[in-house]
Amino acid sequence: MKKNILAVSFLVVAATLCAPFAHAAEEDVSKADPARWYKPDDTPKARYQNLVKEANAAYGEALQACKGMRGKQAKSCRGDAGAAKKADMERAKRIYKDYKETAPAS
Repeated sequence: MKKNILAVSFLVVAATLCAPFAHAAEEDVSKADPARWYKPDDTPKARYQNLVKEANAAYGEALQACKGMRGKQAKSCRGDAGAAKKADMERAKRIYKDYKETAPAS
């Protein structure tokens, strides 16, 4: 029992002494937010165009991730990227259609 109390005491003291040296991982701020994030997309068409840009950007990033791969793995990766882009584009079209239908007539 005395050994357990001594071990717990040691751990508490060690944690207290080491706490000031613990740091969170630094945030990568080398890439700024894309300017398109700050442009309003108030109309159905502007919203759709923004969604298309985002889908294309995501597709480009996914293809970049596939570049280091070879063979079947690369083919599968490119296929997954294409499928994700297709799903994103279909989603953009659904959002555009819904937004057009619910937008107030001007």
